[in-house]
Amino acid sequence: MQWSHIKTLFILSFLVLNIYLLFQFISKQQDMNIPELEVADMNLDEELEQERITVSADVHFEIPDLSYISSSQKEFSRTEISELNDIDDINAVRSKDNQLLAVEFSSPLEIPEDIEPGALSELVRPYVLNASEFSFGTWNRDLNIIVFYQNKEGYPIYLNQHAMLTFYVNDDREITHYTQTMVGDADVQESTSLNAPMIAIGSLLHNRYLNSEEDVSNVEFGYYSRIEDEGEGTQVFAPTYKITVDDENDYFVNAAESFTYPGNYTGYLVKMLEENYLRKLYVMLAEDSRIADDLSSMIEDKIEPYRSEPE
Repeated sequence: MQWSHIKTLFILSFLVLNIYLLFQFISKQQDMNIPELEVADMNLDEELEQERITVSADVHFEIPDLSYISSSQKEFSRTEISELNDIDDINAVRSKDNQLLAVEFSSPLEIPEDIEPGALSELVRPYVLNASEFSFGTWNRDLNIIVFYQNKEGYPIYLNQHAMLTFYVNDDREITHYTQTMVGDADVQESTSLNAPMIAIGSLLHNRYLNSEEDVSNVEFGYYSRIEDEGEGTQVFAPTYKITVDDENDYFVNAAESFTYPGNYTGYLVKMLEENYLRKLYVMLAEDSRIADDLSSMIEDKIEPYRSEPE
């Protein structure tokens, strides 16, 4: 009988102890959550000010009425190759699958010092198929490669190996070759509600791409592949903000879903050249293509210092 009372006493004691510990735990959790709630209650302007981040870019432009689009890769025709070969000073061939053009200048095309993007576009225009569909993207100094993006619905498709005009520059600031890929007509999908530019900037901040004392120096609109463009079938492109930080680093933020991609140009181009373009050029070598031989050798030299070590 006495043991029964002792057992009951123990049970009550443990019950009281558990209630006390639970109360202490809840109290500590509430104390820990106070700063988090304060941050959540801050608006974006206050967060940027707290981090001393400035926005010098124009972010008050009208958001264009863009939707997701889809498109398949274009195959270049024999007639298009003939048209290119009728142009003085260049020779053109196409890959076995007809999706990559490889073009060589008979005499290298010299690039003037301090040339602006608009003048550069005019310089190469006479030698390019469907030149009006492309706009200047970037001059990657690591690889000494100039990239133009194909435009759809009036906006560029950023960093897509299937919609890119790529010029290869030698050490004397001369273009010796270029490659070209394109996608076909765009199929416009249903209208999508797009975020304002400041929402995209907030996404950069909250994903830790935007750091203390940096400046958002430019914001532009375009398209980016909805998923990584591994295949060569139909692709879906999302309306996307290109956000430049400190006039130097680019980030691509999906304007509808806020997915964020850093603009690692050198890494992207090395992978593109190694896994896609070179593979097609090597197939062309089997057909005794001198252009493919010269161009593949140049590309190999450019990307060799940036290749990742084999695992």
